[in-house]
Parts: sequence; C-alpha cells; structure tokens
Amino acid sequence: MIHVRPATPADVPAIVAIHRSDIVTWKRWDDEGQAHLADYADLGPYQRWLNGGPWMDEGTYAPYLARLLAPDQAGVALVAELEGEVRAVAEAWLGVEPAPFGRNLNLSVIYTLRGQAGRGLGSALMRAIEAHAVATGCENLMISHAEATGFYARHGLERLETWRRVRMPVRSSNTQYTAEPDTPGDYSTITGWAMPVGRYQSARQEWERVQPGAEPGFEAWRDLRHFGWRLQVRNAVAVLSLEEVPRERGVADVHLWTTAPDLSRQLLSAVRDRGAQAGFHELMFFVSEAALPQLGAGWRDDGYKQQVWMKILKPAES
Repeated sequence: MIHVRPATPADVPAIVAIHRSDIVTWKRWDDEGQAHLADYADLGPYQRWLNGGPWMDEGTYAPYLARLLAPDQAGVALVAELEGEVRAVAEAWLGVEPAPFGRNLNLSVIYTLRGQAGRGLGSALMRAIEAHAVATGCENLMISHAEATGFYARHGLERLETWRRVRMPVRSSNTQYTAEPDTPGDYSTITGWAMPVGRYQSARQEWERVQPGAEPGFEAWRDLRHFGWRLQVRNAVAVLSLEEVPRERGVADVHLWTTAPDLSRQLLSAVRDRGAQAGFHELMFFVSEAALPQLGAGWRDDGYKQQVWMKILKPAES
C-alpha cells in the first residue's frame, strides 16, 4: 500500500537518491565550459549542482528542504512510501498572483525512483497535492514546467500557455523612471504582484530563490554580480533582480515582479537601461508568448520553452 506523508530532514538521502536516479549520464565542466563524462563519486557539490540543482547532493539539498519547509515559506514537500521505503517525492509552493493564476499551489517537483513508474506513486502524490491546495484555499493547481503532459491531463490539468526564454541586448534609455537599491525581503511585500519576466516556476518560488543565502556560496560563484532595485515606472512599482549567469559572464538572468498587470514597453526599457548601467551586455529571461510583441525588435529566442498547465479547483465543502 502506498503511504503519502510530509517530508522530513531524515528523508534527504532518499529524496536525493530519487533525483539522482533520473540522471543517466553525469558530466563535469572544465574551466573552458566544455562538458566531459564523469562518475558521480568523482564530482564535488558544485559539479553535481550543475547536473541538476540542489537535489543532486545531500549537502546542498538539506538546506534547500529546510527553507522549503520553514513555517513562513508556504512550501510543501511530500514523499510516497511503498513497502516502507520512500520511492517518490513532490514539492510545491503556495503563492498569490493576478488572474489567471490567482491564489495558486505550483507543483515544482514530482519524481519517482527509476524503475518504480506505473505503480501509482505519482498519482498518489498528485491527489495529496491537490487536496492540500484545496485545504489551503487555492483557486488553482499549477504546473509551470509541464513535461509529462499526458500524466497531468489525466489528473484534470489543461494547458494554459507557453513561456519562452529569450535573449536581448541591454540598451541605455531616456525612459523616465526611478530606481533605488533593493534587497528581497518577506514575500508579503509583493504578494499579489504579477511576474511578467523571469517566471520559471511561480512568482513566489522565484522570489524565495533570490533571497540572500538561498543558494550555496560556491567558490565559482563568489564574483558573480547580483543587483536588485525597486523601480517606479509611470504608475507601476516593480522589483528587479539581475543575476550574472554562471559560465556566461556579462549575461544577466532577469526576474521582475510588478504591480502592473502586463509587461509594458516602458517597463522593459527601464529593465534594459538598468542592465546597461550595471555593465551587462545581454539579458536572458522567460516571457509568455502573448507578451512577445511587447519586446519590439532585437530579441532572439534561445530555443528553450516550457508549458504552463493549470486546474481550476473547487472550494472545500464546509
């Protein structure tokens, strides 16, 4: 019988083993950025991270899970046990955004140990995640990076939109705006704001990810540039984060939260101007296909896209 329960720090080794089982070929990157085949045991924490993020090493996943489960983070981590062993895991974040997302629970991770597919573990986790979303008053259950679309369709989710990762050169601008240095703080400061740029998962999860200390202080990242500003562009307020991309010096990964309902050309112009003043030469960010006309000329699609799927939830019966 499958048993679903909240994850605990004691589950870190089992959860890492699940994620590791999804990697068929491990790689090591040299100083020139070239990838070489490698054995997991020969890789340090940073190289393991490059193969798939904090889930690839117990030392990096343990603090990640601790932040996810902190009382003020609104994070959810569940594991599914079969025959007394943890064989699947799911993670989700609760956030509040403008329509169509609304108050949502975004399922950011769902993985089953290799060789255990087809035994109902993923479905058991999906039912538990949806029950949690309903119990916490969510309007929608979302998948911002949907790959197993057939699986999600069976659980009642439908495709909402497609997001693309684009590249755009920075550009100095005469757009009128104000900018003050800003360090991300409590999520309550931007609850309900839109995230038209840089929304890889949910606006909440991206906000938590850029918090100081949220990611390991790898030696290779020590000199990467990271800037944050609070912008005022016409009647819109925005928080902008520019992070230098590891192994792509001079390129900034862009995250933008704003009170504006949509991405305007004036807001984008301010972002490009900030990038130029910070000394970057190119910006990289996710944006909805519907917002592509707002980018004007000069952008290019780097070939990476993701589908956003959503299920409208019925309120829990009182």
